[in-house]
Amino acid sequence: MLQDGKVIEGGGEAKPMVDVKASCLCGSGQPAEKCHLDWDGRLRKQMPSLTPPGAITKFSHPSCYLRGTQNCSEDISREHYVSKSVLDQIGSTLRVTGMPWLGVDEALETSVASLTAKILCSRHNETLGPLDQEAALIFGKLRLALTDLDRKTLSRKPILHLVSGEMLELWMLKVACGIFYSVGGVENGQRLSAVSKIDLDKVSRAFFEDRWDERAGLYFRGDIGQGFKVSLDVAVAPLRDPETATYCGVRMELQGMLLDFLFDSSTTGPWPWPGFTRRPSELIFQRGPRTHGLVLSWPPGTPDIGVRLKHGKGPPRERLSFA
Repeated sequence: MLQDGKVIEGGGEAKPMVDVKASCLCGSGQPAEKCHLDWDGRLRKQMPSLTPPGAITKFSHPSCYLRGTQNCSEDISREHYVSKSVLDQIGSTLRVTGMPWLGVDEALETSVASLTAKILCSRHNETLGPLDQEAALIFGKLRLALTDLDRKTLSRKPILHLVSGEMLELWMLKVACGIFYSVGGVENGQRLSAVSKIDLDKVSRAFFEDRWDERAGLYFRGDIGQGFKVSLDVAVAPLRDPETATYCGVRMELQGMLLDFLFDSSTTGPWPWPGFTRRPSELIFQRGPRTHGLVLSWPPGTPDIGVRLKHGKGPPRERLSFA
């Protein structure tokens, strides 16, 4: 955590020191006590409701993967399953790896224009929109931080940005569903949905009830002090158990960082998982004496664990293993 301008490396719990009179880290310009300071003294962005407003429609659109809620609209939308607002910041292509029909070192290069599919009804697509907005904000803050670290300045003051870890986690669930239903193979046009199975009850519970598998969630994969890159790029790979063909989540490689997201942990091995940090409260980027940080807010009771990344070191490349 960053406390009094000093970096305390992760691996344990720490209570952040919040100046309630200082400007909120969200960038609103308002004092923290009048903005995102929560009842427990933590800065926290509140989750919007993702349940469609109004009465339940009692209709299940056959092409909407959230049809199990029986709360669909009758029209289907064309959805960017990796948000266009995010892709516009990182480039025109997304690298997809780890598909069953790809070789170990093969990647599927996919354009922004092709990253759409009719997999959500308009009703659900609209209510999940805030997840895309928050992801775009997070990528924008990350881009700002890394660009600033790359310039020469005499300033040594740490700069922090408040973002929602909960919404980032749910955005990755949205990406995971998009990858599952939409990305075709290079040769035979297969999709993950043709060779894997997904538990849509777990997907719906996570979106609408904040109920997760015991070991599910967003994980930072790596060691404290590992590296990051300044150039903006992203790659996504599915996480699946090959023995049971269970689709479990996605891995995202971002700026040299590895983020694993699991919504189905039924096939994973027992604790502990060395090198995995679940729901990190801060990601601190350091280059020389200068630091930027993303403060990720989580529900009350989430352990407070910060991770520091240093410029110029290579990240680990191990894959998530399953039982």
